[in-house]
Amino acid sequence: MRAKLAVGLAIICLSCLSLVYAQSNTEDRKVVSVSLVNQDPDPAIAGDILEVRLGVQNLGGEAIDNLIVEIVPSYPFEILPGEQAFQNVGSVMAYQSGSNMKIIKCRLKVNKDTPAGTYELKVKYYEEGALEASQKSLSIDVQSKESAEVIYIDKTTLIPGKQTSLKFTVNNVGSSPLKDLTFRWVNEDKILLPVGSDNTKYIKYIDIGESAELQYQVIADSNADAGLYELSLYLTYEDSITKEEKTISTIAGVYVGGETDFDVAFSESSSGSTSFSIANIGSNPAFSVSIIVPQQRSWTVSGSNSVIIGNLNKGDYTVASFTLQSAVQMNLNRTAGGQGSSGNISQDRRQFLGDNFSQNMSSQNLLLQIAYTDTMGERRIVEKSVQMSSQTLGNTSSAFSTASGTRRNGSSQSQNDLSGYYIPALALVIVIAYFIYRRYRKKRSSGASAKPKEFSDQKGIRSR
Repeated sequence: MRAKLAVGLAIICLSCLSLVYAQSNTEDRKVVSVSLVNQDPDPAIAGDILEVRLGVQNLGGEAIDNLIVEIVPSYPFEILPGEQAFQNVGSVMAYQSGSNMKIIKCRLKVNKDTPAGTYELKVKYYEEGALEASQKSLSIDVQSKESAEVIYIDKTTLIPGKQTSLKFTVNNVGSSPLKDLTFRWVNEDKILLPVGSDNTKYIKYIDIGESAELQYQVIADSNADAGLYELSLYLTYEDSITKEEKTISTIAGVYVGGETDFDVAFSESSSGSTSFSIANIGSNPAFSVSIIVPQQRSWTVSGSNSVIIGNLNKGDYTVASFTLQSAVQMNLNRTAGGQGSSGNISQDRRQFLGDNFSQNMSSQNLLLQIAYTDTMGERRIVEKSVQMSSQTLGNTSSAFSTASGTRRNGSSQSQNDLSGYYIPALALVIVIAYFIYRRYRKKRSSGASAKPKEFSDQKGIRSR
């Protein structure tokens, strides 16, 4: 017990001696102390301006003249433009401390990407003209700023009556993670509504610089007029600094309308003109509609290859006609014409060519283009392929057979015309031969009657 008491008395004596020595040692020295009095805001906010108040004291017994206090810029603190990093405090009297300390103010910028935490603010102080300086680090608390925004909607055009996937993207543009967010959207016109879920979704967490995607299935009213409709977007989360609920509200536009679709079918064919029915089977009207037969290998058009039919509302249809000729038909006609001119085409050959025409026509497709202006004013072209059967151009096939038959009959008629010349010529030859024959017989008869008289004359001479 006595030993412990002796040790305690020794420690107290040594402490008193140290204090006495320190006091006597500072009486003739300049001892500067710089400390952080306060900061605004507290904690500092990343990306904002920070104002700090520094307390300057002289704990020594010798006065200080022209004391310089300088802020050393280091992450995340930056000197504001127009501000100086150093300040001349002036003279600080001996033992000027406590409530008599000098206060200086400094304004700094906190880097916007600074994560939440405690950072060191470095301060140098020295007497003007001194070769050496002292430095001290002050602890500053920094809180990251939370910020979010809806930066993207993947669909800007919706077709009326058609279910479409609509995706919203929420981005964390702050310097601290976002937690427990609630997102919702509203269309006051009630033209656009969600399907299969409500309009509110919950997001648990979004890290710094990351995004969250929220997907909805939506349908625009099939009877909606084409136009731009407004969506009100709301994003709610808790501010980690103020602990208050923070709501970001913004608007976005979605266009209801756009393009449409068509159906094309063969209507009729007569007198060389082929007609097609064109129907607007989409959900939007089509303006300034034109039907075009583009250049293609299988078909040719006599006359104009385009027909303007005007506007077509959804569900309406109209008819467009063209004078068409198939490349197969042209080739077969040329074949029939070449053989018919020589008169060698037979009935079987003509039937074969007609059947070949029908078979080729059954596999021919006609390409049509529908050009129109959609509700957004954009000119569009839709291509449709129409199946052309042998019945489609049956009149042409019949005409082909008739033409072949005509050529054949014309050849026979030519032969009949020639036989009309043969008969008179043959009759003339027979008549001439007949007269020659009669003359020959007459001459022969005259010669036979003259011979006996000569003989009798000769006989009489001998008897005398």
